[in-house]
Amino acid sequence: MNALRPLRSTLCAPLAGALLGASALLWGRQVAAEESAAERLFREGRALLVEQRFAEACPLLEESQRLEPSLGTKLNVAFCHERLGHVATAWVAFQEALVTARTAGDAAREAFARARVDALAPRVPWLRVRASAGDGGAAELAILLDGAALDPVAWDKELPVDPGEHAVAAAHRGEIFWQTTVALRESERVDVAVPAPAPPEPAPVTASSAERPPAAPRDGAREETSARPAGPRAAGRLVYEAGVFVGYLWIEANKTDTCSSGYGTCQLYAGAGSFLAGATGFIGYAAMDRLDLGLRAQIGVHHNAGALLALGPSASFLVGERFRLGSTLLFGTATQAGGAYEQGDEGDPVQTDVSLEFSMGLGAELGMQLMDGAAGSLFLQATPLFLIGAGSLAASLPLGAAFRWN
Repeated sequence: MNALRPLRSTLCAPLAGALLGASALLWGRQVAAEESAAERLFREGRALLVEQRFAEACPLLEESQRLEPSLGTKLNVAFCHERLGHVATAWVAFQEALVTARTAGDAAREAFARARVDALAPRVPWLRVRASAGDGGAAELAILLDGAALDPVAWDKELPVDPGEHAVAAAHRGEIFWQTTVALRESERVDVAVPAPAPPEPAPVTASSAERPPAAPRDGAREETSARPAGPRAAGRLVYEAGVFVGYLWIEANKTDTCSSGYGTCQLYAGAGSFLAGATGFIGYAAMDRLDLGLRAQIGVHHNAGALLALGPSASFLVGERFRLGSTLLFGTATQAGGAYEQGDEGDPVQTDVSLEFSMGLGAELGMQLMDGAAGSLFLQATPLFLIGAGSLAASLPLGAAFRWN
């Protein structure tokens, strides 16, 4: 028996080492699988983000962040919610990313996160839920916001919430006795008063609490269930823009028309440039998150006794976070003081007004965002255009500022 002990020790040592090595290998493969899953989810989420399929991209990016937290993924999650119109969720996420970037010493990402926090802050809606314990006591009272229990520490405090409809309910001893729906717009602050639960009744209650009529809200609590449409404001909204500009207008015309006297035929000509001032406007519909379709108009006057009027269907696209590009199919006219002389007349020309009459052309929109607020954005804007008529041409290069309401 004693002779077998060295043999047993000799066999057990390699076997234990093999078992430990196999365990380490399996553990390493499991970690690698989790890491690869996080990376795969991030790549899929980023691809959907580029395709502007934000509703599909956000859950993938959030799951990637849960499996393998990183600053870059956190910023992508925040950006995705911003594009969906979840301004409160995005604002909170950018704040968390700001703290992480500052701790890591990443100055570039810290500056980016700070800029988004500052831009979103004026747009965040705030909801305050005021609770009254009544005779039932606060210990047995629960308040639910969108189905999740609200920590008593957050009662009577303003909470950032996303735009749209939110369900507020109150339960006493595990039974819901009151509920309402509140709709919030961007930048809006709303208070909801939760009534106290009813005192216990001396006789047994035959009807369930769900069949009781809801208690009337106190202190102006809001009971409407469809006051405003819910959802992000990224698409499906009307868009308005108004702006002013100054620039340069060039008109060249050489055509035959009836003389101003009504007798004979005159040759009309004009070819000069002049300074132009006027206004531009756009009204349309947000067909997509970044694409607005509508009607653009430009009207202006210049010192060379003339005017410009053009309008037509337009498409405007937001590029990145600060730039806007667009194009317009224009219909309009332009006038300018010019000369006229009768056919075959060698005398001095007569001063007259030369018009392009009905003309067609193209316009462009080149904008750079200067400010972004809750109501809309202020842009530095150039709207060059040209019009072509019968034997005539007009071109302008206006530069100005425009405000686009959301």
